[in-house]
Amino acid sequence: MPSQGSFPVSRLPILLLGGLAIFAPLINGGTTHLPVLIIRLTLLLAATVWIIASMKSGRITVPWSRLFVPVAVFLGWATLSIVWSPYTAISLQWLLSLFSYALMLFLVLQLVDSPWQVRSLVIVILGMGLFEAGVGMYQYLWLGKFRATGTFFNPNFFATYEMATFAVAFGLLCFLGRDDGFRWAKPLLWLTAVVAGLAFVLAQSRGGLLAFVAAVAFIGLSRFGKPFWGILLVGLILGAIVPNPLQQRILAVGTKDPYAFTRQDIWKNSLQRIADRPWGVGLGIYKYTSFRYRFPIEGSIARFAKRAESAHNDYLQMAVELGVVGLVTFLVGLGFLGWEIRETLRLGLEPWERGVVIGLSGGILGILTHGAVDAVFHEPAIVLLVCLFAGLILVLRRMRSSGSFSIVEVPFAYRPARAVLIVVLAALLSMLVIRPAAAWYAFDQGEREMAVGRVDHALDWYQWATYIDPGISSYHDAVAATQVHLFRQSGAAQRLHQAASELQIALELNPLDARLANQLGNLFVFLADQAPTSAERQALLEQAEKHYEQASHLDPYSPFNYFELGKLRRTQGRVPEAMALFKRATSFEPNFLPARLSLAELLLTTGQRERAASEYTEILNIKERYQGRAATSLERLYFEVDLDHLRRLLASVDAS
Repeated sequence: MPSQGSFPVSRLPILLLGGLAIFAPLINGGTTHLPVLIIRLTLLLAATVWIIASMKSGRITVPWSRLFVPVAVFLGWATLSIVWSPYTAISLQWLLSLFSYALMLFLVLQLVDSPWQVRSLVIVILGMGLFEAGVGMYQYLWLGKFRATGTFFNPNFFATYEMATFAVAFGLLCFLGRDDGFRWAKPLLWLTAVVAGLAFVLAQSRGGLLAFVAAVAFIGLSRFGKPFWGILLVGLILGAIVPNPLQQRILAVGTKDPYAFTRQDIWKNSLQRIADRPWGVGLGIYKYTSFRYRFPIEGSIARFAKRAESAHNDYLQMAVELGVVGLVTFLVGLGFLGWEIRETLRLGLEPWERGVVIGLSGGILGILTHGAVDAVFHEPAIVLLVCLFAGLILVLRRMRSSGSFSIVEVPFAYRPARAVLIVVLAALLSMLVIRPAAAWYAFDQGEREMAVGRVDHALDWYQWATYIDPGISSYHDAVAATQVHLFRQSGAAQRLHQAASELQIALELNPLDARLANQLGNLFVFLADQAPTSAERQALLEQAEKHYEQASHLDPYSPFNYFELGKLRRTQGRVPEAMALFKRATSFEPNFLPARLSLAELLLTTGQRERAASEYTEILNIKERYQGRAATSLERLYFEVDLDHLRRLLASVDAS
């Protein structure tokens, strides 16, 4: 126990690292802009204070770990990937996250230097897991939620968090002896393990179950050896036989969520993306490449409506975004971490220390296992927990290595100019961290103003968002949509031109987003309708045509781009091309009735009455087949056709 005089300093790592461990999961699991901002600023401030304090001591002292090498290479490669990222602003935001995680690991290793601090942080971890479990159980048992989520927005992330908590408690229970001075802790550990386990079941996560089994198997085998396989098997059999929420969801998921069975398709087209771009598409860009990698969901009204915005496998997504080099570097880092864990377990650890190392390692293994079937690495609270776990293992190895742990010392004497330079650099980095959050809150305020009908105020806020962070395409898109709204109110054509300008900026910023190209096409058609001369109208229609073609290239599975382009071809008198475009739309989406209706009309005008009648019959069959099933706004668009108009055309042809 530290002396009274060292009380404030010895508590600082607990306040900083324990505070982050408590705070990160509290607001939607740390995924909203405010908690992410606070976490990043806290880490940056801590690093700045540490550097200045080191300067005052005349040197920077860093406990060295082999893990630092792959971490540095991985961060370097991620930074280099910004060069070829098509959407720089988003990639920069993800890069900030990666650096913040690395900084968390570094600070754990740098600031924690006593067994008392390790124990304190383990208590914080267990206490936070117990709190989250209580919240989740309250949600399920009293609020009637179908799946417990705790403070996380995703029950799968909550399950991962509880799995990690259980792993630490289970690891300690396996290794604590009767005479270790922790008798008082055992009842609390049993309570934590039981409550965390129950909360895990209430989260009903199939991927979490895989992670749980991996973590428990590692800890049990480390303690009891091969006989634990039998215990694990009995536990799995009981879980399958005894009715519980997780068992029920596993059995029912196929009927309630048919999209769940497309995960293998997601992995398959992720592999195709890697083959197409082995160097990676850029950090955070996976979902924007998804327009070109849609896959059909048979039996749905809109077969290609869904697109995978996540690979549901963090390793595949890493390879898609950072290429094979990024994934290999990450896996090498995991190998180095495994080596560090093995070397730590070979040391003369006290029983509680061995329990901590085994429990933390089991938690890391469980999270890494879950990452193979879900997107848990996208959750800041989970990744920060992994960094804390890994850092504490390295700290215990350093404390028990008897001087064999490498310490790097770099002379760095205090100079006022150096201190000022560091503060200025920290301030610049702070602005880089603050900017995304400030812009998002301006955008969010614009959304609120728009919701209550104050369109002018909404436009002001959207424009503020573009001024603060001009690299985000969605903010320019919002400005464009608001300008169109104001045009409908005022009739001022200048509003439409300003909207087109904003959309063009948005598309330049994110050239992979087919929706922006489609909106530009629609907007130029709208502008053409307002054009005072035929020459201007023709020029605007040519612009619309160009953007529809661009949208079709970016998103080859969307019927809307072919349909709109086909309508333009029809007005230009290019009937064969229009018919081909309508056919292409229905080849991808057979239930897209507007294209079928337009094709039938053209067939009638070209004297192909039987084929037109066949299309008409197919339209009726499709409407009957999906009677009452068009639930989403997109699905309803598929069925918006004027059958009476086609019926009259057919009748007129018959009469003639």
